[in-house]
Amino acid sequence: MNVNKYSIALSLPALALSSSVWAGGVADQGFYAGLGVGSGKPKISAVAPNTLSSDSSTVFDGLVGYKFNKNLAVEGQYGGLGKVKTTAGGNAKADAASLSVVGMEPVGDRFGLYGKLGYADAKTKTSDFGANGASRSAPTYGLGAQYNINPLVGVRLGWDHYGVATKDALTGAKDDSHDNVASLNAVFNF
Repeated sequence: MNVNKYSIALSLPALALSSSVWAGGVADQGFYAGLGVGSGKPKISAVAPNTLSSDSSTVFDGLVGYKFNKNLAVEGQYGGLGKVKTTAGGNAKADAASLSVVGMEPVGDRFGLYGKLGYADAKTKTSDFGANGASRSAPTYGLGAQYNINPLVGVRLGWDHYGVATKDALTGAKDDSHDNVASLNAVFNF
């Protein structure tokens, strides 16, 4: 049988990959990405005589990250923070982009806890709300848990806190507030 050294060299990475996939563990290092859906609750106040009719909405997000080891990653995220509506039909909606350092603590091969701390740039847009939209750059933080279905796919349940703002339509004074987002993400390891 004529075995070529190049065919052996090319088959070794495939064998290594298949071994790690069937071993059940998630790689300690590498890129990952995720898509999620959740609920945002911005604490933006309506300007009198408007009153809020709701302060929660379904939001979507996307994230990309890089794990340096099993305990440390850096992660970028963009997503909705929620929408508030007034009884008069006005609304305010917020989105944010963030960059965070993520600390992770594995609990077995498939489950882990995480906490993150970073900086976010949130932008609020308004329509017939009595206040104008504004941007706010502020610290962000969050925590959660992740269950890895297999080495390539995981499910993450998390909570994140953001700073948001609006501007008074008459004076231009900025009204800083905050927003909490609970989300469920599918995470894909590369």
